[in-house]
Amino acid sequence: MNPRAAGLLRFVLDSTDKGQVELPTFPIVATRLVDLLEKPGANLREVEALVKQDPAIAAELLRTANSALYGGGAPVESVGQATLRLGFRETAQVAMTAACRALFDMENRAESEIFPHVWRALWHDALVCAYGGRLLAKELKQGAPERVFLAALFRNLGALLVLKAVARGLVRGRLSRPPAEPELAEVLHALHPRLGATYLAKSRMPEHVVSTAALHHQVGVAFAADTLDLHVVRLADGLCEQIGVSPFARGALGPLAEESAASLGVEAEQLELFTLQLRELAEQLQALV
Repeated sequence: MNPRAAGLLRFVLDSTDKGQVELPTFPIVATRLVDLLEKPGANLREVEALVKQDPAIAAELLRTANSALYGGGAPVESVGQATLRLGFRETAQVAMTAACRALFDMENRAESEIFPHVWRALWHDALVCAYGGRLLAKELKQGAPERVFLAALFRNLGALLVLKAVARGLVRGRLSRPPAEPELAEVLHALHPRLGATYLAKSRMPEHVVSTAALHHQVGVAFAADTLDLHVVRLADGLCEQIGVSPFARGALGPLAEESAASLGVEAEQLELFTLQLRELAEQLQALV
């Protein structure tokens, strides 16, 4: 790591360790939705009742249900209609996505205007990886699609803390200049697994979500029954890099995603098809960014 990136890394760690920058508290409705998703026998009415308690989540649910992602058709105008169109698990996942979206909103306008394209790219990347990861799990019949969706959606939350720390440091004069994009990319990559996993653990997210955030960039993760979800997420993450959705994308799958693809038995033709499918998803999801 070059000296400037190393200095930025120390600044971000100091800011987060001292509690000078943090993400908002995760919405209580969202934590209850996670509990429902993990609960056998949960039903559509329970999800509908929870969603109605949060107007922002309800509004985002309606917007998503009416988007091209779900085929359009006659517009839905109520939470009840949306839940009937989407079904139990889909409604819960869309509602979780809406709750996650709130974490990407910056309250301070001056801070939000620093690296705005990175904020947008991170949210687009989270959406594509979540929906794309779920698609991969279904196509490959490996991993649990619902678990992959949540883990992929939240895997990069630590990057928001890095961006907030840098933006706040610039606005308040604690950083003298904006970092060059390669420096910011290096620090994001180095810190976001640790910071994200810590936040998710404090937010009482399921262990598989926390561990995916912590391990999805770690070398040498064994391929086993309890790491299937993680490997599917890593493949989706690599495809997001390859199609250019991720911030600072390198346009290549990357060695960790290649390793996971091989472990999952993905052949070259399948990989090419998955790449096309995620490109199409990325276009559909652009309207929700």
